[in-house]
Amino acid sequence: MSNEKLTLLAEITIVASLGAGIVLLLLMVTLFFRKTVEVERRIATPGKQLDEIRSVWGNGPIGRWMRVMHVYAFVVFRHIPRIGPRIESRMGDENEPLPLSLKLWIVVPFTVYAVLMFLFFFSGWYIGAFD
Repeated sequence: MSNEKLTLLAEITIVASLGAGIVLLLLMVTLFFRKTVEVERRIATPGKQLDEIRSVWGNGPIGRWMRVMHVYAFVVFRHIPRIGPRIESRMGDENEPLPLSLKLWIVVPFTVYAVLMFLFFFSGWYIGAFD
């Protein structure tokens, strides 16, 4: 592929990833948020970080986004071999096992969003937008 075609591909990637990322972000804080609340209700032990985050950030758009990020961090980071149990003990407890479908409602949209934002910034770097 020529440099011209790669630059065009990077420009298309920037626009597509930003557009899809914004749509996914809006979906996570509106339609998908009820699943986040369900997971949060099951894992937010009173007196632990997830319970405090719920009361500190509230239910506005930024608060919802912060709650989504923290629930995602709990679900994903607690599986890290040595530090995972410490993260889990500080953030909350999974007293009853969460169904896989409920975990996927948290993990999949946020991971796709993170990949889209990586593509956005990487493509911007490639075309020299940060120079």
